[in-house]
This record gives sequence, structure tokens and C-alpha cells, in this order.
Amino acid sequence: MDKIHPNVGFGAERLNTPTEFLLDSHTMERGVCIDKTARDAGNSGKTTTLRPGLVLGKISGTGKYAQYDPSANDGTEVATGILKDQVKVIDEDATAVDAMGAQVIHGLVDESALIGCDSAAKADLAGQIIFA
Repeated sequence: MDKIHPNVGFGAERLNTPTEFLLDSHTMERGVCIDKTARDAGNSGKTTTLRPGLVLGKISGTGKYAQYDPSANDGTEVATGILKDQVKVIDEDATAVDAMGAQVIHGLVDESALIGCDSAAKADLAGQIIFA
């Protein structure tokens, strides 16, 4: 069984990064377990470092979260929220690990600062996320 490192993401591996996509401090967030297979394809050379603003989806089979993928059929084709802070899904030994993170599920955001947001994701998040 895979190890879950509860402090990865909230300890030394969670970096307080600017959440420039948030346009208002009044948000609603929830803690989520980010799957160790999650990748941020646009983060050159650091695909295992997930940037704030990455649109997330929930993997149906595990209940864990990964990058939203409109062409998937594992649950991540439905956008569920936006990653608030930078999270690494690799530990100090270069081993892929699940990590804890915070997902913004309600708030006002700068659409242009989001990563992986398309019209289908906007439709999924309608009523929760206000795009500006």
C-alpha cells in the first residue's frame, strides 16, 4: 500500500507562494489529498511541483485529486476546484508521494492566471467560482 505523508504539502514541502489568481480574500477552501501521479505539465522542468492556480479534478477510484484533464475518463475530466498553494508530489528522496494541499472551491479568481482552465472547467465550477 502506498504511503501517505500527511505533512508533505503542509510542512516543509508546502511553499507559501503568491496566490495571484485570487482576487478577493473571501474564499472557501478544503484540504485535499493530491495523488502522487499528479503533474503540472506546463511547469517546465518541474512537473512534479504543482503551481497555485492549477485546476483540479477528483479521481473517482481513489478520491484523491490531480490536474483537471478534459480528455480523461477517471473523474479528473470534471473540474472540482483550484489548487491554492504550491505542492510537490515528490519527497526529498525523489520518490513520488501523495501530498496534502488546499483547494479553493468558492471565490473570485482571475481566469487568466489559472492553469488548465477551459470552457468545460468553467462550466463545472459555475456557481462556485466567479471568473473575472
